[in-house]
Amino acid sequence: MLSWLLSAFSPHKHTPSPTGVRTIPCTAVDLFAANGLVLTIGLVINARLDAKLLEESLSRLIERKFPRAGARLAFRNGAYEFQIPEAFDAKTSPAAFTVDEYPEPYNASGRPQIPCALTGSQPSIVPLPELDQFFRSKTCPKTEAEFLKPNVPLLHIHFTVFHDLTFIGVTVPHMGFDLLGIAVLLAAWTRVINGDDFDAIHGMEWDAQPFAHYVPAPGSSSLTPKRTSLRGWFKLGWLSQLSFIGRSVLSSIRDPKDVGYLVRVPKVFLNEEKRKIMDELKAQGSSEYVGSSDVLMAWWHKTIYSYRAPTDHTPVHLHFAGNLRSRSVFGQDGPLAHPYTNNAVSHLPVPPIPVNTFVTESLGELALHVRRAILAYNADMVSLRADLHWLFEGSNATKMAFPCPPSAEFSYMTNWRDGKLRSTRLLWRGREQFEVGGCGYAGGVR
Repeated sequence: MLSWLLSAFSPHKHTPSPTGVRTIPCTAVDLFAANGLVLTIGLVINARLDAKLLEESLSRLIERKFPRAGARLAFRNGAYEFQIPEAFDAKTSPAAFTVDEYPEPYNASGRPQIPCALTGSQPSIVPLPELDQFFRSKTCPKTEAEFLKPNVPLLHIHFTVFHDLTFIGVTVPHMGFDLLGIAVLLAAWTRVINGDDFDAIHGMEWDAQPFAHYVPAPGSSSLTPKRTSLRGWFKLGWLSQLSFIGRSVLSSIRDPKDVGYLVRVPKVFLNEEKRKIMDELKAQGSSEYVGSSDVLMAWWHKTIYSYRAPTDHTPVHLHFAGNLRSRSVFGQDGPLAHPYTNNAVSHLPVPPIPVNTFVTESLGELALHVRRAILAYNADMVSLRADLHWLFEGSNATKMAFPCPPSAEFSYMTNWRDGKLRSTRLLWRGREQFEVGGCGYAGGVR
């Protein structure tokens, strides 16, 4: 929304690039994925860590391996861009660091209880404790507009250190990172802290532009198929737009409060359910299969829609964020050869499923429905490249696209399993987001 307002009301006079920075334009993928969101990733470590050592190690990593992570987000000449300082110093730091230190143990003063002992072989759902104050400082930007102010780093790191615990909050604008991009940076940071060979850590070049070949040359005519939007997203007329927005507002009025929960789905549960489903398919003589991720997504939707009436046929449009980094859509039609922290996701749509289907169908049938959609999407590389060509043409990335028609509902999920953070206890806070079994899922349902 902010990009549309800036485009509409800002004069597009030519403003030269500021001195002392290198500029890289934000991609159409950054614009489409961001939607003005600010993300905070929260890590809880069962030890008292040295905040100064953490700051020095991350600063060194950004300066030498990931300079793009130390960029500033700017809006210049009608377009978003990253402004990367040519040199970092005390006034132009690679990230903003803040620290709150307490000499006592975390539980000494009746603070919110952290559910650190979730055990058992069955899924569990518990209220999410109010831990925001430990992950974000009072000066931490809360909106994309605040990140657009002069000399505001993309990364804001807040440490809250107790005698027995350390909270690490990583706040970024979604315009600058996707979830797996943050995981890439966290993984490299962990290696530095662990004393790995610094020179062996793969970084990201400041001028990396893996989507550059999708950008049409000035004045060229497109040869790609004309599309109204990405698959699974809709271009609605004015009446349908008003209906969609009106229904969304009414839904917020009826249920104005967001309530956070921690959802734990044990790996042993997923593996057992997957085994049962595979046994059933084998007994039917089927060669189809499901993965544990399919079972997890099917379980989640079956759980959240279980309260709905079996006569409710409202179609639900499922959207899964897919990682493009491993897909053959870059140079020479190959995957990305180096780490990439900016947005690199596609949108995988699942054919609409009526609400009552989540109530009446088995977990196996729903998981198979998800797996078939994923297989069809992965096999259609022509359409995936066409999606990217369409996204980079003109102003398509900023066009209003809707996740479902006004008479339907939608669910959007992001899978963190590729981020390999399952060994870390992750508490994820933000708009319409939740944590699942240490695998960091983010999702929203309407």
